Amino acid sequence: MNSIKYLFILLTLLLFSESIPIYSQTKYIISASSDYYYSSKENLQPHYFNSNNWGVLSSFQQSQALIQTGAKYQFIDNRNFKLKAGVSAVFKNNIDESFLHEAYLDMVLFKTIDFSLGKETYSPLSYNDTIMVGGFMRNSNARPIPRAQIGFWNYVPLRFLNNRIAIKGGLSHGILNDDRTSVGKSNSADDLQVHEKWAYIKVMLKAFQPYVGLYHGALLGGTRPDGTKIPVDYWSTFFGKGSSKIGGGEATNAAGAHDGFWDFGCYFDNDLGEFLVYMQKPYADGSGLKLYNFRNHDYKIGTLIKFTHGSFINSINLEIFKTNYQSGSGVPDPIYPAEYDPDQHMFLLSDITDYDEFMLRVYGEYQEDGFTKDEVKDYLREQNHGKYYSGRDDYNNNGTYYNGWTYNKQAMGFPLYHTIWQVNAYAPDWQPNGHLAFINNRVKGFHIGMDGTISKKMNYIFKATYSNNFGAYSEEYIKRYSWTIDENNFYKGGKKQVYSYLDFTYSGLWHNYLNVNTSFAYDFGDLYHSFGFMIGLEVGL
Repeated sequence: MNSIKYLFILLTLLLFSESIPIYSQTKYIISASSDYYYSSKENLQPHYFNSNNWGVLSSFQQSQALIQTGAKYQFIDNRNFKLKAGVSAVFKNNIDESFLHEAYLDMVLFKTIDFSLGKETYSPLSYNDTIMVGGFMRNSNARPIPRAQIGFWNYVPLRFLNNRIAIKGGLSHGILNDDRTSVGKSNSADDLQVHEKWAYIKVMLKAFQPYVGLYHGALLGGTRPDGTKIPVDYWSTFFGKGSSKIGGGEATNAAGAHDGFWDFGCYFDNDLGEFLVYMQKPYADGSGLKLYNFRNHDYKIGTLIKFTHGSFINSINLEIFKTNYQSGSGVPDPIYPAEYDPDQHMFLLSDITDYDEFMLRVYGEYQEDGFTKDEVKDYLREQNHGKYYSGRDDYNNNGTYYNGWTYNKQAMGFPLYHTIWQVNAYAPDWQPNGHLAFINNRVKGFHIGMDGTISKKMNYIFKATYSNNFGAYSEEYIKRYSWTIDENNFYKGGKKQVYSYLDFTYSGLWHNYLNVNTSFAYDFGDLYHSFGFMIGLEVGL
């Protein structure tokens, strides 16, 4: 009832108060919206209320009322230099949960070079998160983080190649300034730095325009709950190299927590519309990054169509996705047998200098003519159940950082991955192994999304996603480096789930200043059932 009362007050202010300053000039854009969300599940909102919504909504409250207000101002807008700033805030019925959502400064030089400083709800790597399931990284799922970035957000044709080749890319450095250590995990850390970079190249042919792109992101630095500072080795992190400065496992593996994706696709158009066909492949380490070794079996494949003469259907998106392989089920690195080392520490083949001595000391194996490196590799592979090492990539997780790629408990990566907080909401009686935040990051399924026009003033958005969820490897087995099956694994055999969403927007009211929209969402399947609705008003020019 408090939420409904709060909503009524907010709507009354928006509709009847002449004191609300809403300006519309060339340089100004000021808007305000008020929304009320309700879910039939008391501790979990439906997926598409929260997903790809820039972290505005809390996933774990049954009802929420909020107001979003924002302003943008164009300081300079000429041929060679553009400068604008923006700010927005989210006010909730529980005022303690209100937050600054955006505060940024954007600059464009010579129509080519882009620079951004601050928190902004924009991603140069998203195609259309409104109707798509969401990208592997740099999507609109979580709140924008404070960052500085520079690059070419749009493709720039290369004149010296007769404009036949175009490139885009960027470099970004940010910080995760949310509360990350109150989870009570010793491997959590506050104030992590976020390094990101991406590069794309596109061939500018008349009939079609194929492209390939690569995104790489890494978490580094931070402060442990006991106050210990995690050393930063920026250039080792930048190039994905080991760092003796950081030490431990990061002396031999890559410094920092890495995630990324390959992006392949092709644009083409005809009288029917504009088409994009794409395939994206996620990775978390070298086994997934190096496509030539054929270890990366995961993907998201889709098509996005914008119809030239669309009406009932203006745009449509179809996708299939699969992330359950993760370079295979083999453990990431060799570990000593329990009879030699009860704690089963990992070791690297490159550290072995005397293969005969190693095989005799560790495994009690002797060979009169000695062991070669390949023979040792084959033997170790047998110990790994015949699987390749460098498996179980564990997307968006990292042993150095408990929270992984989350921001304010919201996934920064693929929106269909589930965190420990989501799992606690829909499976409260299950006790996961609790090693890392993403309990479910192995999923496969398909998705459809579309938008269109019902009447002159009414538009709709529809999305539906089917997923089969297999949890994380660290939940299938008792831990990431173990071959012992966890019989209590909640996701054993796969859990099927459907997420659906339908939104209607009626625009052009109150001198074309007011839009009214309502949304319905229903999640159902083996994980949980949740029905929700939203009503909202938006005022702006």
